[in-house]
Amino acid sequence: MVEGFKITASKIKRVLKLAVHLPNDYYHNNKKYPLLLVFEGGLFFSFLTEDNKIIDMKNILDNCDNEFITIGLFSPRIPEWNISELDPYYSGNDEKVDISYSSIYYDYIVNDLIPLLSQKYRFNDDIGVMGINIGAISVIPLLAKYDTFKKGIIISPAFDITNDLIIDDINKIKNKKIYMYLGGKDTPLESLNTFYKIENIILENNDSTNIIFENENDNSIETIKEHIQKGLDFIV
Repeated sequence: MVEGFKITASKIKRVLKLAVHLPNDYYHNNKKYPLLLVFEGGLFFSFLTEDNKIIDMKNILDNCDNEFITIGLFSPRIPEWNISELDPYYSGNDEKVDISYSSIYYDYIVNDLIPLLSQKYRFNDDIGVMGINIGAISVIPLLAKYDTFKKGIIISPAFDITNDLIIDDINKIKNKKIYMYLGGKDTPLESLNTFYKIENIILENNDSTNIIFENENDNSIETIKEHIQKGLDFIV
């Protein structure tokens, strides 16, 4: 079951669209569920046509073994605004990107959005976060800086446009559950090098039974969907 709504969020200066996937029996009980927030919600919950869905998150979630609430946070359509919100380590040359917006966005999620959502939906304090590409980068500072988030799924992270400050935050991630996938095919060498460096640091600082890093020579949408499913089954 997927429902959607919009929030006029003055703190982040835009209207935030959300897609909410609820367990099938949500409205037939009073229990609280784990919560998973998903960046780049449009990639997961929107589709071009019924036969050409981008990721079809609903189908993936309907096939998960465990029950939890998933909320997709849609990104701004303007590319530089999207990067400004989601990549605090941006190393590209787009002068319109302002990474100071990312900390504003994260603080809004933790201090405003989650309390607001708790008034509308029943979830417990077992909260995770997931993202793909640029959205996957945002998982790292949230795990590093906020106790609110206990786990994360990082899919095809855009490490090629991040600077070394990302390593500082990686070193702060402790006692979290993490699933990360990076496909090797046509992936920039910078991304692969950063992936392996991050893998070593996280495994050193966390219980290895709570960490899975996957890397294979495939970036197809079907492989990405497969690893999203694996990540969900692992962390939830």
